[in-house]
Amino acid sequence: MDTVQLLKNIKILYVEDDEQAREELQDVLKRRAGKVMIAENGKQGLELYRDFLPDIILADLYMPEMDGIEMIRRIRDLKTGKPSVIIISAVNDVDTVLSAVDAGIDKYLLKPVNLSDLLQALTELAQELHTRRQAAGVALTENKRQLEGEIKKQFAAFIKSTTGKGPRDIDVFIHNGSIEILASEVLTIFEKNLLDNYQNIAIIKHIRELFYSVKEADICQLIQSVLGQQVRLKEVLINAEKDRNKLIFTMDQDV
Repeated sequence: MDTVQLLKNIKILYVEDDEQAREELQDVLKRRAGKVMIAENGKQGLELYRDFLPDIILADLYMPEMDGIEMIRRIRDLKTGKPSVIIISAVNDVDTVLSAVDAGIDKYLLKPVNLSDLLQALTELAQELHTRRQAAGVALTENKRQLEGEIKKQFAAFIKSTTGKGPRDIDVFIHNGSIEILASEVLTIFEKNLLDNYQNIAIIKHIRELFYSVKEADICQLIQSVLGQQVRLKEVLINAEKDRNKLIFTMDQDV
């Protein structure tokens, strides 16, 4: 895959508090990357990371509200993915660089940023990501049935532990960059009592949708622990009358 296409396949989170520097570099990034999210400090960057799960994070070191190192530490603690990290800073003392490395960065570039060096760093990290995705895809194909079975077991245990009622049956399908989980007979006693009055179907549907929304990060992490790659919940389909829940996830290379 050529350099242009490599960068077009990645999502970048750019975090910089200096307005002039931010505006200059964001234009360069947006012309080359597939998607670029912009934040003005570490706190905003952390929020955007949770929402968009970027592939590469490009961040200043010292910023108001939350600095770059603290933001990276918190992102690593989330365990929702393995983004590559480039720190851009005017500070080059040894202690600062070592603190950044300890937080889990991949590259450290000094300001003022040399555009060629930055694009080279982004391309190298994008190539590493592409290689990992290809390897993950091969492994997924070879072990599809085993992985589906493990997701089924883990998801059933999770639903039982969080709602008190395990599904009677679960089907898991991995195909075309997506994962479908179909769970049958999942309603709790409380929900079944509500279902006695068919006017409450909308309420049950809302309760289930809210449950999966609140537990989305936990469920995605469960699946990621099995597959070894990032996933995101794309759609939730609730059929209260037939007591079926269908969840559709997209895998890393498709989000």
